[in-house]
Amino acid sequence: MPVKQVQGFTLLEVMIAVLVLAIGMLGLAHLHVTSMKVNQSAEFRSQATTLAANMFDRMRANQQAAQNGAYALALNSDPPASPSNVAETDLAEWLTRLNNALPQGDASIVCPAFAANTEFVCDITISWNEMQDDNALGTTSYVYAGAIQ
Repeated sequence: MPVKQVQGFTLLEVMIAVLVLAIGMLGLAHLHVTSMKVNQSAEFRSQATTLAANMFDRMRANQQAAQNGAYALALNSDPPASPSNVAETDLAEWLTRLNNALPQGDASIVCPAFAANTEFVCDITISWNEMQDDNALGTTSYVYAGAIQ
């Protein structure tokens, strides 16, 4: 009796191939979601860096007020309601930009007491809420230091 040759795939082989393909697609979807989260975090860090540089430029343009402590800002501070000088206007505009650019953005500006013939370096801390590595919402903070004179 001649043996009949079987051609094609069996149902079991097709199901295994579909399972392998499905696992690969799940891995690809996870990679895509992780990539989006990392890109969002990088955008927030870029925004924070740009905002810090902007405030340092404002402080350099108004050095006398910066040296006198007019740019001092604590975390959770409200912007000046009716700014009466350049420093208050700078802070109000900057805090508005910060709140628009970063989710629950907040900042502090700390400068030492001014001393002649020494470098005047201020620290700007910018924080915001974002998804952390453990997929929980948390606060991210960066500290930027810059010489004003």
